[in-house]
Amino acid sequence: MIRVIYNPVAGPKMVRNIDRVRRALTADRVPYEIRETAGPGDAVLLAREAAHAGGEAVIAVGGDGTVNEVASGLAGMATRLLVVPHGTGNVFAAEVGLPKSVEGCLSLLSEGKTITVKLAKAGKRHFLLLASAGFDAEVLDRMGARGKHYLGIGAYLLAGTAHLFREQPSLWVELEGQERLEAQVVIICRGKTYGGGVILAPSGNLEKNTLQVVILRRIGRIPILRFAWNALRGKHAGSPDILIRETTSVFVRSPIRSAAQVDGDYLGPLPVRFEMTDVPVRIIVPPSYPGKKPGGDTPA
Repeated sequence: MIRVIYNPVAGPKMVRNIDRVRRALTADRVPYEIRETAGPGDAVLLAREAAHAGGEAVIAVGGDGTVNEVASGLAGMATRLLVVPHGTGNVFAAEVGLPKSVEGCLSLLSEGKTITVKLAKAGKRHFLLLASAGFDAEVLDRMGARGKHYLGIGAYLLAGTAHLFREQPSLWVELEGQERLEAQVVIICRGKTYGGGVILAPSGNLEKNTLQVVILRRIGRIPILRFAWNALRGKHAGSPDILIRETTSVFVRSPIRSAAQVDGDYLGPLPVRFEMTDVPVRIIVPPSYPGKKPGGDTPA
């Protein structure tokens, strides 16, 4: 049995996408059931329920927040995760190269390959793709779910512009080996990709057991704008303002209130420890996904 999980308030196009999922699975004579979430955390429970019932796969129809919850629900289970992207950002879709159409994604049930990915953790919450502390987490906190669903990337740009005029707190970052740094933005990547398809961590790989920590060390509005502009052009890694470390754990705190986020959803205030776990999740990806390079698990 295949369980399809989606958020019914995730924008006006969701109904059409679910109809397409229903038609495609019915045409392929795949046994399935469709379940909608009723609030935050519901997708975790629905996915875990399907896994305990021995489901073959769970299809997450939604953005990276929905994918995060379903992956968390399938943590340590044999049931596989398939993603049909919808909503803002879709970092997972860009990271693994998912097909553009609903039908193309569903074809991976038979034509894709399955990889095993270890989840990371921010505090007590697992994440699959990204986490951050500082500026972009504050922006996500302020833009809210309604803005994400109905304005998309425009909501992020509006909230980000407004946040530039507020006080920018310093963060204190503690990496393994007792390396301590002052920073303004800390972005923790499992793969290479950030929102909008930006390659933020060139050495990232979902199948590696490490985190790529991208740190903006300079404080102020101009460094943030320069970082964003360079990241869009793929030039940020060479900037003296940017430090990239590969590690399995990083602790971030702030002397005044600042936020953290995981997979595009507000997590809560700092301090937070971000770290790798040994908890696996099985994910269906396109056969063209390159996979892990040999010897790629050792931190630099």
